[in-house]
Amino acid sequence: MCTAVVLLVAATALAESSRYERIVQALESAGPELRASFARSALLELTEVYLAEADLARAEARDSAEANRLMSWSRAVERYAAQLALVLDDIAFGYPVALRRYPREVASVSVAGRTIMLAHPRRQQQAVYEQSVLAHFCGQGRCRELLAPGDQQAAIPMSAGRVAPTWEFTAAGPRCSHQALQLAFSAAVDLGRQRALCQQLMAEAELLATELAWQQRHGVAIDWQALAVRAVPRRPEHLVLLNSAGDSLLATLPLVHGSAGLLQQLVPWLRQRFSGEQAPAPVILQASVLGWE
Repeated sequence: MCTAVVLLVAATALAESSRYERIVQALESAGPELRASFARSALLELTEVYLAEADLARAEARDSAEANRLMSWSRAVERYAAQLALVLDDIAFGYPVALRRYPREVASVSVAGRTIMLAHPRRQQQAVYEQSVLAHFCGQGRCRELLAPGDQQAAIPMSAGRVAPTWEFTAAGPRCSHQALQLAFSAAVDLGRQRALCQQLMAEAELLATELAWQQRHGVAIDWQALAVRAVPRRPEHLVLLNSAGDSLLATLPLVHGSAGLLQQLVPWLRQRFSGEQAPAPVILQASVLGWE
């Protein structure tokens, strides 16, 4: 295979990778300090995951016919978490850190002859774990050092601003709005509840738009048709699936998650919120269609 074809295949594979995978790939050839920092983030998060698993197993053992098995699992998980702490100590002592990726498998960290697979014990929670690692690692400003210049886009808010919807009362019913997103009610019935519902909707929409724009700024392609929200067991946050590459984000979105069809109706507004349009077209949601009246 000629060099040009090899480079094209590699570039295509990279473009189809998640942001987590791209960062791990960049870290393979990055400086030792960056690799050590990522390994610390990944192992700290993994330690928390396994300690939580141990706590859960103990709690389930209290009222289970399989108490012995669950307690045995709890002790084994705690021992593994203790071993992860020893690997973290080795990193602190300055031992070299190696990162490695595998086809169709999770990445691994190797320190002082010990290799740890960066895998959540519950496979369906792997994406949540990876996003937690990125939040910890990138929160230190490290990800900027790994981004290609082409990934840098216009600045966007780092966090969602305070939302203060405006209200309009007409013969057709009250309507609240925020940044061209509107929620229309058929009548002013239980106005206190309507105000609370509007505030929650606009706050979640603004939060989600801000998080999505941040992802785009850092080179993540959003598949708007595939956008989906999933609950995360034993956590208040929700997992937002962004594309088929496996990119996702964590955000607390109880109303979006609990209202059938709401996310799809928000997509036109989410796409335009930070697009730079001077006068974006209003996106109007009907409370009756969403089952809110």
